[in-house]
Amino acid sequence: MKTTRHRGCRGLTLVELMMALGVMGLISAAIAGMLSAVAYGTSADSDVRKLVARGKMVSMRLDAALRGSRMVLDAGSDWVALWERDLDENGEPSLLEVRLIEFDAATESLSSYTAPDGTTDVLYSTSSDFDAITHTLRGTADFPETRWGNDATAFEFTLDQTDPQAARLASYRLSLNAGNLTEVVIGTTLLRTNP
Repeated sequence: MKTTRHRGCRGLTLVELMMALGVMGLISAAIAGMLSAVAYGTSADSDVRKLVARGKMVSMRLDAALRGSRMVLDAGSDWVALWERDLDENGEPSLLEVRLIEFDAATESLSSYTAPDGTTDVLYSTSSDFDAITHTLRGTADFPETRWGNDATAFEFTLDQTDPQAARLASYRLSLNAGNLTEVVIGTTLLRTNP
């Protein structure tokens, strides 16, 4: 009886093994690239969502302060002094009733300044110089800062009247940055009827 050997059964050659490893390396690199792209996209989407949320938060604060105020006492292109309410019902603003909202280009921030409870109240008239009053007091213990927005690169504030105290409509444009992303918040608020 004669036995036959099969010559077609042999192992992998070194060349075949190297080719298989090369193909696996290419496939692994492609998968790693896709995972990296997905992770970057998710991170960029997260940054966009955070920036939009910050813009909405600042816009809501501005709108609430403007809409709820009794009168715009004075304003510039990057600040506004508001008479929030007449707590003592005497028909004139006082320190405890005034709010300053101001953009600071040096610190890239939008801030609000109000007198805390317990501050010695000072009575003013509507004809007082609220530009000088609020800007002299801002940042002191009697008129501390509350930061509303960071990474703000620009702020423009406009009224529908040249006399701020006669204004009925306030508009603003605020630019916020986060890395390479920019969110521009634009708002218009109808002011309460002046007393």
